[in-house]
Amino acid sequence: MSRELLSSKIVVEEEEPQVRGIPSAPTSVAGAVGLAERGPIGQAVLCTSFEEYQATFGGFTPDSDLALAAMGFFENGGSNLWVVRTAHYEDASIPESHTATRAAAALTTGGGPTPAVVRGTMRPPFTLADGQRLGVSVNGSEAVDVVFSGVAASVSAGRPGPYALTAGQALRVRVDAGRDVFIPFAEGDFDDIAQATAQEVAAVLNAGLVGGRALVEDGVLRIASDTQGAASRLEVGDEVAGDVFGFPGGPQVGSGNVQSLRAVELMEVRALVEAAVAGVRVAPSSLGALQLLTQSTGPGASLHVQGDAASGLGLDAMLHTGDASGDIDVLLLEAKDAGAYANRLEVEVRPSTNGAPDTFDVLVLEDGAYRESFPNLSSSGDDARYAERVLNDERTGSSYVRAFMVQPGAFPDEQTVALTGGTDGLVGLDDTDFIGSEAGGSGLLRARRSAGPHASPGPRPGDACRAQRHGALLRGGERRPGVRHSRLARGLQGGGHGVLRLAGGGSRRTV
Repeated sequence: MSRELLSSKIVVEEEEPQVRGIPSAPTSVAGAVGLAERGPIGQAVLCTSFEEYQATFGGFTPDSDLALAAMGFFENGGSNLWVVRTAHYEDASIPESHTATRAAAALTTGGGPTPAVVRGTMRPPFTLADGQRLGVSVNGSEAVDVVFSGVAASVSAGRPGPYALTAGQALRVRVDAGRDVFIPFAEGDFDDIAQATAQEVAAVLNAGLVGGRALVEDGVLRIASDTQGAASRLEVGDEVAGDVFGFPGGPQVGSGNVQSLRAVELMEVRALVEAAVAGVRVAPSSLGALQLLTQSTGPGASLHVQGDAASGLGLDAMLHTGDASGDIDVLLLEAKDAGAYANRLEVEVRPSTNGAPDTFDVLVLEDGAYRESFPNLSSSGDDARYAERVLNDERTGSSYVRAFMVQPGAFPDEQTVALTGGTDGLVGLDDTDFIGSEAGGSGLLRARRSAGPHASPGPRPGDACRAQRHGALLRGGERRPGVRHSRLARGLQGGGHGVLRLAGGGSRRTV
């Protein structure tokens, strides 16, 4: 540095130029979406090691390099990986519409009288409508109606239109479990933005809403969730909501006896039917479809269902009766996760370890190797070793299967059965299944939603942090400089999966 005095008031200083380095992008937190051997579909699961990844999603598969990418991520210093397993969706906005199926099998006993059974033809979840009923008649008795109900969360403006808007204002809306969506208003959307009609506002909102819709009733603007049921949520907030439209503050909650009428689960049907109709059991069939069974057995047992909900549940309206003898499904077993991997599972029934005549042992095999053993199980719901309760226990139960007791009090014969019918849902797979849907919160959008709160701001919050949060989708053989692990590079570039870099707390320059 040099300093030269030119006058009593002016001083000129020369400084050496400073080299400003490019700030490194944190990459210790990432999100990955792809095909996996097993694991939950459409849910973001945080893995902090490759061992955790394998425990949830299994190992390497010929259809995807997701496991390879996960291994490379952790070997290169990554610490937190949000993983979303995907499959083909019939409708990406409905998480339950994925086409992967669970493998299943039934443990049976033979030789005795059988119950009357109505076997469905559809796997859950089921799509029903508010007010639809299922009438169930047992052994010739008068039919008992089970009514399915679901009302969407909604909110109405506190005053009718017109509404005094100004250009640049935006309305914040959150639907169900989604994120906040800000819908802006522009002059071009209205004949007169200062006198915006309810119909004009509804049109603007419907162009930006995800998972909900805007309606006009008697000149008043109303916003509703597309979900009908207890899981429905809706919140409209900020000053525009209150000052301009008069929307009430706070979240609005839907109602009903199911979580969502467009995705009714078998366990919900079971709870409603068994609570209302005496003498009936509800369980999945060995094909995973819904079935209703009488608790009584023999030719005198009969079962008849009717009503507009029957077709939506895949049930016929014929009269079904029991038989004097035949095989009875005692315990239905389903794979914990959907996927073809579970077709390698078998379940063996042995005499009980303690020798008691009213108990039995269940063992689970994978690829012919014994993985789990559950001794001294009972078919009595009052017993501490009740098979359904023991196998489904979240802490000590099976890691491979979940159980449904079809005939309490009956005991399965000694047998070994193979689970069948599991599929990965790969037919029709396309980019939409990886990118996901804002409404359904699937795919990359699910990964971003989960990892977003963990983002740490970079040196320039206006640029670096924003780029980290939005990330980049690496697909289809794109090459990225700086990826220094060849196996990771192949994993990122391989087909069958996408990777979204979201945010992080580290400062490594390479992924």
